[in-house]
Amino acid sequence: MKLYAARSVRPLIFLLLASLFTLVGSIDPAAGAQAGGALPSQALGLPTTTLPAFSLDGHVLNLAARPGWRVIYFWSATCPCVRACERYTFVPLARKYKGLVSFYAVAADRFDLDMPRAQIQSSIAARHLPFPVLLDPQHKVAQTLGAVITPQAFLLDPQGRVVFSGIPDDSRRYLNRTGQLGVTRSYLGQALCEALAGKPVTQPQIKDEGCMIAW
Repeated sequence: MKLYAARSVRPLIFLLLASLFTLVGSIDPAAGAQAGGALPSQALGLPTTTLPAFSLDGHVLNLAARPGWRVIYFWSATCPCVRACERYTFVPLARKYKGLVSFYAVAADRFDLDMPRAQIQSSIAARHLPFPVLLDPQHKVAQTLGAVITPQAFLLDPQGRVVFSGIPDDSRRYLNRTGQLGVTRSYLGQALCEALAGKPVTQPQIKDEGCMIAW
C-alpha cells in the first residue's frame, strides 16, 4: 500500500510533483478507524460527543456541539487530493447548501500544524474557501472520527451521528483513468442529497484515498 510521502519535500518541488497525483494510495475506512485510534463508540452511525478544534486565532470550537448538518473534512495545504476535492466537491457543495449545511476543514497533519499561521492563511486565501479551516493540534477530532488521511470527509446529522465517511468524490480515480483533472461522481454530494431528503444514505462509507495524516 502506497501513500503520499512528500511531506518533507521542499514546497516548490512538492507542488510540481503533486499536480501529477503520484504515489497515491487507499485505505479501508474500517481499518482507518483502528489506525487512527478512534473510540469504538464513535463508529459510523453513532453520536459523537466532543470534537474540539481551534481557529487560527486560538479560539476553541466544539464541532460536535454545532447545530444542524455538518461536513467535516481533513485538510492539508500540500495534499493534491485535497485541492481537487475542494475544487470539485467541497466548495461547490458548501455554496449549494449554504444555510443548510455547515462545512469545516480541519488540519490535523503535523506538517501543516508546524507551518507558520501566515502561510496557512495564505493557502486558505488562495483557494477562496467559503468555510473555516480549523486546527486539531492534539488530534482529538481525527482520533474521535477515525481519520487517517486527507481529504477524508464526514457528514454528521443534527444529532451528531456520522452518516457518511470517506473520500468525497472520484477526482483522483478520474485523473488516473484519463490523465486529466475532473470528476464524474460526488459521493458526498449524493449522501447530502439523500440525507437532507430524509432518505437513508445508500453509500455511507467510501474507501479513502489521499495523503496519510502524520502525527
